[in-house]
Amino acid sequence: MRHPIPRTPFSTQLSGSAREAELRIRNIFSGPKKRPPLPLIILTAAVCLLCGNLVSCQQRPVEPSIVIAEQYYDSYGNYLERPVLALPDGAQNDAVDAINAGLTQLGEEYAYLKTNEGVSSQCVLYPSTTERYLNLVFYECDQSYGNDGYVRSWVYDKKEGAQVTESDAFDLAGTSREELFSQLEESISSDPEDPRELYQLSDPINLQGFRIKADGKPVFYLSAMVDGRELEGGGYVDEWLRLYIWEDGSYVRYPFPFFTYRDERPLVPAEETDQFSPPLWNQWYFAGEEPEGGFVSRYVPGADPYGINFYSVLMEQYAQYVPEWNVFYKEWQQDTDKAGDLRVAAIDYLGEIPWGEKEYAAAYLICYTFYTDGPRGLEWHANHEVIVLGRSTANGVFTGRLGRMDYSDSVREMTAEEIIRQATEN
Repeated sequence: MRHPIPRTPFSTQLSGSAREAELRIRNIFSGPKKRPPLPLIILTAAVCLLCGNLVSCQQRPVEPSIVIAEQYYDSYGNYLERPVLALPDGAQNDAVDAINAGLTQLGEEYAYLKTNEGVSSQCVLYPSTTERYLNLVFYECDQSYGNDGYVRSWVYDKKEGAQVTESDAFDLAGTSREELFSQLEESISSDPEDPRELYQLSDPINLQGFRIKADGKPVFYLSAMVDGRELEGGGYVDEWLRLYIWEDGSYVRYPFPFFTYRDERPLVPAEETDQFSPPLWNQWYFAGEEPEGGFVSRYVPGADPYGINFYSVLMEQYAQYVPEWNVFYKEWQQDTDKAGDLRVAAIDYLGEIPWGEKEYAAAYLICYTFYTDGPRGLEWHANHEVIVLGRSTANGVFTGRLGRMDYSDSVREMTAEEIIRQATEN
């Protein structure tokens, strides 16, 4: 006996045509077609945007800024520039602390510059900031013979809030330490102007530092100790510690600017270097200017008889004697000397005295040789004379010639004041 199935709110009737039954089943499984209410849509979108902002804030740490903590330039040619990285109040970052610790140590290492009375030394800064990276590159030069100077650097990744390591830089460059060193050695040995071999040291090549440009590509700074070699025409070229720059897969040698016979150019291009006020060394030096406020005076009369610009001022004086002649300083005769050369050789300091309120007068005994064409070929003639130069009491910088006189045996019996008075009266 068949009993009818009772109907409930949760059942559906399957009577009718097969097509009708199929449509009713599809409607059951597809669910209602009502759109969610508009306030719910707005609330959901706002929550999504808020979550996105929170994630963004977590990905971008607070950025430090460069603050110049120390600028020192004295009349002895000693320079020191030291920055620190500053974070907003309350912000902390271990990478910033580590970099600042290194910068503090750098300042301690070069604190002697403020009391140095010997060879001039410089530790100058090239800061460069890109959208992602903050680069602090230092050029260190003690003007001693035998090297092109040194580089030290720190690089901070603003996106990651971390210090960039050498390994990170190699990855960005798509190269390795071994490849860099091998390429540099090959470049030195195949140099068409001066092919050299590396000096026989355990580590003749060293990676000194790096920076990262705006395009994300690193620039590496390397030193290489090259060996000495005999010259074909006689003589010997000494070994030398050179400084090289690797950029976009190739090397160039960096000539330090503190000796005038070298081509002068900044270590980091000016357009890539941050500008500060007061100006840093790389801003005022290459513009032919002086530091803001001038040099710190370290001048003690008689303690530094040759000063930082002595030779340039002296050469200017001799160039005025015969303007078309080639005037240069060299203590000994050379095979390249020719007619029209005037060679300033031995120089003896005789003393100095106050000369007005803002100047001292310093006397020097000069031996100079000039070369002419004679009946038997090249002839040379040596003369001695006394030249008196003025120098500023503020910093000891030489200002020009105050007088001169021919040398005679009587000069040996005269005091510095007597020599200066007589030379300036002529």
